[in-house]
Amino acid sequence: MSFYSKHILPRIVDCGCGGQMFEEQRRRIVPKAKGVVLDLGVGTGLNLPLYDAAQVTRIIGLDPCGSSLAMARKVAGRSDIACEFLQVFGEDIPLEDGSVDTVVLTYTLCTVQDVDAVLREVRRVLRPGGKVLFCEHVSAPTPWIARLQKIVSRPWSFLLGGCQLDRRAATALRGANFRVDANTSRLKGVPLPIAWQTVGNARLLKQNEPQDRSLAGPDARLSI
Repeated sequence: MSFYSKHILPRIVDCGCGGQMFEEQRRRIVPKAKGVVLDLGVGTGLNLPLYDAAQVTRIIGLDPCGSSLAMARKVAGRSDIACEFLQVFGEDIPLEDGSVDTVVLTYTLCTVQDVDAVLREVRRVLRPGGKVLFCEHVSAPTPWIARLQKIVSRPWSFLLGGCQLDRRAATALRGANFRVDANTSRLKGVPLPIAWQTVGNARLLKQNEPQDRSLAGPDARLSI
């Protein structure tokens, strides 16, 4: 990793994603996690104080950046929940099949190199009946904002560790055979390219169970 990616980027992301508006989004899902939790893309540990110690037995934080994990370990030292950290990419999760009760994705799918591969691994490690909790910024439904996202995508991706502004989290999860319940809205006071946010949960579809588009809510126009 470059000096920028190793030492500067983690602090930029920690500051940016630690803002009040983004914390409010994470607070909508992180406290709902239960059992053994895989925080995929744990970064600097911004989610760790938000977990409910009465519901979570263990947190496994996964991230490819060692500098980010070093910051996360300091946050974990103040937690009542047992935490362990894995410095690996999400495309190859070193956990056993069906070993996780909840997978948490907060501004993660925008940065991974291979979304499909990551979600295959999420399916593999998630136990039957487990859930994925997610909040992501996504492609805007407003055409001119979507065009703006494409214009700024290259410099944004370079500066923010490969972050892609126009990915569609709910679409990707449905394509990976998850049943998705999501809500998409525009955050006020946030720069337009990252203002559209999808928050929701997903579970594995049972055999022969059809997707239910009615659960998509306002996200339907983004995820079909």
